Parts: sequence; C-alpha cells; structure tokens
Amino acid sequence: MQKMPVVQKSPASDPTGKVDSKFMAITAFFHDVIEDWIQDPQTTIACGTWADGAVSEIIPAGGAQLLPGRYDGCFAGVRELRLDNGPHHLHIDLGRVHKIRYTIAPSVCLAFKPALEVRLLITGPGGAPTDRWALSLMPDCPYREDQFDEAAVHRFIERLRLHAKRAPELVELSIEPEVRQSPQGAVLLSLMQKAAAQLDADWNDVIQALVPTINHSPTVEMMEPPCLPLLRDALALHESSLVIYRERTLVEFQTEKIDGVHRYVEQGHVSWQIGGLRDHHCHLALGAVDRVLFSAEPVPCQGGGLNYTIWFLTSGPCGNPWRRDGYFSVVLNRPYSGNAPRLEVIKPMLDLYLRYSNEPWVDADARFVSALEQGVPDRRQQLLVSPRSE
Repeated sequence: MQKMPVVQKSPASDPTGKVDSKFMAITAFFHDVIEDWIQDPQTTIACGTWADGAVSEIIPAGGAQLLPGRYDGCFAGVRELRLDNGPHHLHIDLGRVHKIRYTIAPSVCLAFKPALEVRLLITGPGGAPTDRWALSLMPDCPYREDQFDEAAVHRFIERLRLHAKRAPELVELSIEPEVRQSPQGAVLLSLMQKAAAQLDADWNDVIQALVPTINHSPTVEMMEPPCLPLLRDALALHESSLVIYRERTLVEFQTEKIDGVHRYVEQGHVSWQIGGLRDHHCHLALGAVDRVLFSAEPVPCQGGGLNYTIWFLTSGPCGNPWRRDGYFSVVLNRPYSGNAPRLEVIKPMLDLYLRYSNEPWVDADARFVSALEQGVPDRRQQLLVSPRSE
C-alpha cells in the first residue's frame, strides 16, 4: 500500500458533543444571567409560550435559588431552580440554550402593551439554533397605569448592557415592530436614547449602540471566505458528492454535475451559490465556516469501510443530526472496488489535505492521518479494527 508524507496536526475536536471547557463557560454564563434576574424581587419566570397552548408563571418574589450543576455528560447543563417558600421547583437544561435574547414585544398579559422579556433561546432537532424559548424572565409589572415604569426599563437596559459586555456573542436585543409603533413606543425610544447617550438615534441606531456586536459591517460580508479555494478544489474531486444533512432530510449533489461556486447578492445579503443558476443548485453561507476537517469514518453505507469526507464546520450548531457543527461536506462516493481501496479516487483527497494542511483552520482526524501514515486500508482490514483496539 502506498504511504504518504504526514503533516502533524493537533487533535481534531470531538464531534460527539462531550463536555468541554467552552461548553461549561457558556452554561455558567446562562446560569449567571438567571441568577441576576431572580435576585430581583420584581422578576417573574415564565415557562412555555402561547404558541404551544400554555404558559406557566412562577413568582419567586426574590425567594428563589438556582442550584449548581449536579450531572456530567449530556446532562451537564441541567439546573434546578428552587423556591424558598414552597415545594415547587423547575428543571432547565442550559445545555440546550444557545442565546439570550432581550426582547420587547406585545404581551397578552398586559393587554397587548409591550412587555420586557429575557428569553433563553433553545436549540431544536440536531442541535440547530432556533427562535423558540423554554423559559423567559421579566419584570412583573413594568407599568405605572398605562405608562412605562422608567425604573423597570432602566434595570432592563442595564442588565442587557452588562450581559452583552460580558458575552457579546451570546446576547442580542429585539424590539418588535408593533412596539415601535405603539403608544408606548416614543417613551421607550426616548429612554433607550438616553441610556445610549444618542438623543437623535433611531431604533436601529439605539439597538446597535446598546448591543454593538449585532452591527455587522458590510465590508465583512463582502470578503471572500477563507475556505473558498479549498471548497472549489474539493468540488473538483472525481466521484464525490456535496452533502447537506438535516433532520429528516439528506441532499446530495454529485460534484461532477455542479457548475462551480458563484457569489450571489440580493438586497445586500451575500451568499454563495453552488451550481449554475439554470441547473440544480443551493446557496450556502460560506462565511459561517470556521474550520475544515478531513475525516475517515467507518460507516454502514460503505459496508463498514471508511467514508472519506471533507467536513465544512461552523462554530456552533447548524442542524446536522450526525454532528451538530457539520454545515455540509464533500464525500467520496465509491472509495472501494470490492474490498480493495480505489487509490485513484482516494489519493486526490489525501493530496488535497496536504496542500492545505498548513492552514490553521484545516485539520484531520486520527483515521485520516493513519491513512497518510500507514497507507490506505482495504475494507476487510477496517472491519477487523474495533474501536477498543485503536
């Protein structure tokens, strides 16, 4: 078997979602946000949404505590909120939370006047981030008659700024259009202008001033993503497919039928069109790719042999049920003839890795590196290798 020169790389991240320090730091931040709010005696906790048919409200009146984590593994994010004056309690999995959204939106409980809410947005199937929330925190009465209680609005804004400063990538602010046009909208805008020290700012300017990280410079969107040259080379591999896997959906484009990668702009939004406009194609946000992983994994669809794959990964969940950060991939369709590896198909992918291996955002998993060090195994050899023997 042919052996290839090896470029040593750091171990790739574990795709199985095991607990790591980054996960624990994010979970600790969500924990602290809840604690900041429940220490305020005027905070109400709401579970569920009217869209699901029911909302449960807990009014701790400052008498609640969020217990530290007690579990490991996939339950490391679970927390218990206990009330000091009663047996009722709440369990929430902070490991399912992906963002804090400070929201001002009409509320049925306030006769559709704007409510101040802190929503803990959760992930959906496959770990995909969603706009749904399982829990929200809110001032129990942000009004004096029909006018905003300025002290309640001020506390809301100050906590927003405190949390956004601590973890800007995990906090956002949303003000619904109905709120901006409501009778309370002018007062709210004035209070936010004062907080931002921008007395002439409009709604969008105020939001960007209070949570600066949501202001994405157009020049950033216009830059070519670093992964673009590698993707073009990957799509040139023979007998391979571009694969997009989501919950209950698997899309495959044979690369030999893809008419290149094209930059696409619509109303200022930039995406990358894979394939020709007059043929089958898809649009991908290549700017979201922050790492590329060359992988060789044994899978049933290859009869237990290795599936040679180039993963284009994001920094967070993107909806792939196989690996939560697996935005899309390029995979070899038929790397075997019987049990024998087809080197004429596999070797170009190995060469492609070596070509880009010095890039800091390119990595390879252990089996892919082994194919470089030891030579490409045939399918029978791979079937004899058990996970315990590696």
